[in-house]
Amino acid sequence: MLLDELYQTIEKLNGRMETHRDKLSQSEALTRNALVDPLLRSLGWDTEDPSLVIPEYKLGNGFADYALLSDGKPVIVIEAKKLGLPLDDAASQGIHYCVNDGIKYFAVTDGRKWDVYETHRPVPLFDKKIVSFDITNPPVDVCLDALALWRRGVQSGAIRKAQRPLLGMESQENPPTFTGQADAVPESNWQPLPQVQPSPGSKPLEIRFPDGSTIAVRYWYNILYTVVNWLNRQGRLDETGIPLQEGKRYLISDSPIHPSGTDFRSSREIGRFYLDVRDKPANLVKSANLIIEKVGKGVNPGQFSVRWTR
Repeated sequence: MLLDELYQTIEKLNGRMETHRDKLSQSEALTRNALVDPLLRSLGWDTEDPSLVIPEYKLGNGFADYALLSDGKPVIVIEAKKLGLPLDDAASQGIHYCVNDGIKYFAVTDGRKWDVYETHRPVPLFDKKIVSFDITNPPVDVCLDALALWRRGVQSGAIRKAQRPLLGMESQENPPTFTGQADAVPESNWQPLPQVQPSPGSKPLEIRFPDGSTIAVRYWYNILYTVVNWLNRQGRLDETGIPLQEGKRYLISDSPIHPSGTDFRSSREIGRFYLDVRDKPANLVKSANLIIEKVGKGVNPGQFSVRWTR
């Protein structure tokens, strides 16, 4: 099933990137082979099939690394960089060439970060960006964004982000509609977030938000990330109260640097803000509660619930 495979691929790529970061940061070819090709294949693009994917596609005065085809014509071209290289520099020229050649979409990636642009949109360059994701973010969230590059969607000319989390997995023949709700789960299985006290070996299963929607989670850092991501999507995050500090570290900040000047150990970007998601499970839950309480603008931690193994 598409989402199962995609989820597993993203987890695999994260491990591969962590293990071989030095080598990947020195080789574009290795980055393509180890990180880009597997993701494309999981999204339905057989990179060995010339009817679907053309490598080294002639574009402007040079060559794009990939052209993804629909009915023999390129619908999106992709420029790949070595892991860690900035993406913005390639966007302007790539979009310009796509416009000249009548190609609707352009993407650039370093294997970790992906930016997708609608080339013909009559807006400034930054506003042409329609999808952006980082595979080191929680896999569930990455799946939502990466599905914008799903082959059947791209070939239909409909590149767009999925909107809501899905608890069940849909087939490749039916595009997912993310509408998960918590009503079917017995209330006794849920615990309000302020009462959650992770013990050694415990694992989270799902989190329920104030609007009744749910999302499956696998790790305790997912709790912190998904809470803040929900606040952001609801328009409840702005500069008010941020950076938010607890002790000697920031819980959420506008840059991934703690007050001491040290970098966040494991940074996650949400909109304009950053989280450090590497901490003990109990501290991650505590951070989620504090962020909701301090910057949640009208919601309180008790409106969030977690289903978890104890």
